[in-house]
Amino acid sequence: MTRAVVAFLAAVEAVITAAIGIGVALAPLTLVWAVQYHMATSWAVFWRASVDAWLLGLGVDAHVDLDRVTALGLGLPGAVPSFTVTIAGLGVALFTVFMGARIGRRAAETPYVLTGAISAVATFTVTALVVGLTAQAQVFGPVVGQVAPVAGATFAVGTLLGIGLDWAADRDHVPPVLAHAFGPETRMVIAASLRAATGAVALLVAASAVFVAVLLFAHFGRAVALYEALQTGYLGGVTLTLAQLAFLPNAVLWAMSWLIGPGFALGGGAAVAPGSALTSSLPGVPLLAIVPAHSPAAAFVAVAIPVLAGVASGFLTHRVLRKGTPPLDTPLDLVLVGAGTAVLGGAMLALLAWWSGGTLAPGALAHLGPSAWKTGVFGGLELGVGMAIGLAVGHWRSQAHDWAPLRAPSADEPKKEPASAR
Repeated sequence: MTRAVVAFLAAVEAVITAAIGIGVALAPLTLVWAVQYHMATSWAVFWRASVDAWLLGLGVDAHVDLDRVTALGLGLPGAVPSFTVTIAGLGVALFTVFMGARIGRRAAETPYVLTGAISAVATFTVTALVVGLTAQAQVFGPVVGQVAPVAGATFAVGTLLGIGLDWAADRDHVPPVLAHAFGPETRMVIAASLRAATGAVALLVAASAVFVAVLLFAHFGRAVALYEALQTGYLGGVTLTLAQLAFLPNAVLWAMSWLIGPGFALGGGAAVAPGSALTSSLPGVPLLAIVPAHSPAAAFVAVAIPVLAGVASGFLTHRVLRKGTPPLDTPLDLVLVGAGTAVLGGAMLALLAWWSGGTLAPGALAHLGPSAWKTGVFGGLELGVGMAIGLAVGHWRSQAHDWAPLRAPSADEPKKEPASAR
């Protein structure tokens, strides 16, 4: 495969990724335009709405300038000054990162990994900028200066992740820069800390997703009642559901912060955390039906979940360290891996918390999401404690196995005869 072919295929996949991201919102909105509005209005309005939703999902801020009538119709104060929407629907961003990682892994399998990565990121960035310019409107529009750097950075994160995963799969391949900067044991400690932190955070996110699913099931009747109260119709209901699916990863990360302890904010003085109670009513969004009005103080027992995630990751990491070349099982090695896991895990949690929050509208929908530094600090400490327990249990278990052959047989155990006596 030549360099030009690699660059071309990477660029085509980048365009397809952008098209799918826009099409997820454009398809139902086009049905609304055709069925509900009988094609009487301009289709360009729905195109701009789809592009706006896609760019918001990538993390691009949007500028909003509402007139008095529109603000009142949306339930906002009549005299609303211009404001900026800063919250991203992470469903779009996660899909983009996933597709970028897929392209990165494919490029890494060729001799022209840098060419493929640059072609994909540049094409996606240019595509986002072009469609972003078509979505400008007086009332609502993306901040043009952010389109290229933010959308390109989101896609680049996925591309670099894919390349890194391909390199990590080949244990014998070490980039020359890392080989010269760090020794073998240092690289093993860093790699073990990174794997352990990633695994612990992944376990915690999975537990948060299960927690959200249980809450959705428990409050399904309340969510249906909110759907009926909105009276959106079938097409409007489908569009609203897709919009909430885009924000479902945000809800999972907010639940993760709740499990860690700091909780999250829902604007207007509404703070959701273990042991807290809502001081204001929430908007009638069906997804918010899972938010409890009051959490008992006993809910702080939920912090055991991050600790257990650290324990599981620590125990599995110790098994990997024992099988390494050379094996890392000294107390100093385990302390370094545990500390590195706490720091890296806390940084990942802080980044996820920061990524999931923002502002949607003034008033009740301002300051949404968890505190990044609180989530990172408390989450890192809890994962670190669990990691220390998991590593200690694994170390003691391995020491017990090492001493087992030297144990004297008990009186009830038959003595083995030497082979020469048989």
